Amino acid sequence: MALKYLTPGPVQIPKQVIDAAAKQPQFHRIEEFRNVFRRVIEKLSIVYNTTPVIIPGTGTLAVDAMVYNYIDPGENVVAITNGEFGERLIESIESRGGVVHRIEWEYGDVPPPDIVEDTVKKVGNVKAIAVIHNETSTGTTNRFIEKYQDVASSYDAILLVDSVSLFPVEVFKKEVDVVATASQKAFISPPGAAILYIAKEPRAKAPVPPSMNLNKFLNSLKKWETPYTPPINVIYALDTALDYILSMGLAKYNEIHRERAEYLYNNIKLKPVAKEPWRSYTVTAFYTNYCKNIIDKLRREGYIIAGGMGKLRDSTIRIGVMGDITIEDLKKVVEIVNEYVD
Repeated sequence: MALKYLTPGPVQIPKQVIDAAAKQPQFHRIEEFRNVFRRVIEKLSIVYNTTPVIIPGTGTLAVDAMVYNYIDPGENVVAITNGEFGERLIESIESRGGVVHRIEWEYGDVPPPDIVEDTVKKVGNVKAIAVIHNETSTGTTNRFIEKYQDVASSYDAILLVDSVSLFPVEVFKKEVDVVATASQKAFISPPGAAILYIAKEPRAKAPVPPSMNLNKFLNSLKKWETPYTPPINVIYALDTALDYILSMGLAKYNEIHRERAEYLYNNIKLKPVAKEPWRSYTVTAFYTNYCKNIIDKLRREGYIIAGGMGKLRDSTIRIGVMGDITIEDLKKVVEIVNEYVD
């Protein structure tokens, strides 16, 4: 029996995208590949109108590259955490030597902009604000990002955003300094491409490992190249996946995910982790005492979902709604989950 993936990522990839990836990789210094790479960069620019960069890696690498290119050791960074990926972001900043000033917030909720601004003012000389756009561990979307950008700009700080599990389903209307994302989630492609959207040039003065030095990638981009071997077959997949997304239109792409997520929120008889204004349209999360039972039963029926993470590991399930899934899939998932309600 073929398994279908309703996970936070990698997701169920459409067949045409798999077919696009499944071919002989070209040498990345020839004109034929430059043309493909150029197409992908141009399509990524349509998704969000800042400069896109592709680095070999996944979302974690994108976040690390963002941190190392924009933070120097010893600098003050205000970091918001309301879940496991907020903690990972802080771990990355601390590994760089940044001085982290934490805003710890309730799981399923997000801090309002005035809290962020008060913290920035209290700390003083803050060089960056770091935040998760979509907290994958709790299915919580922070929809204050653009207001955080206003705060960052007012205090001459850089806003660093991890949007690994949400772009391009929810894209900002205004320019945000730096956004880290990846190919294997809502870009419906295989893992392997770390993607960054850059509105402000890298500012770090301390050395950055060559493999994630964004200045090298930005310089190579002028020739439609990369400084090192790119994830060639993932770029083929992205070429086709972006055609699919852009032909539909970003508004429709958002609507499809919102409808899928709301179907689960409205029909699963479990409490969502996220409060209503912040519920994610890509990764839903619910509290339950029957995590293993639900996950095992769904697997027997051909569906893979995810358990919880961190302190919610044994008390939540997570169901992704990205990728090649249907309402019939969601109906079956709801039916099985609702067998395990107290």
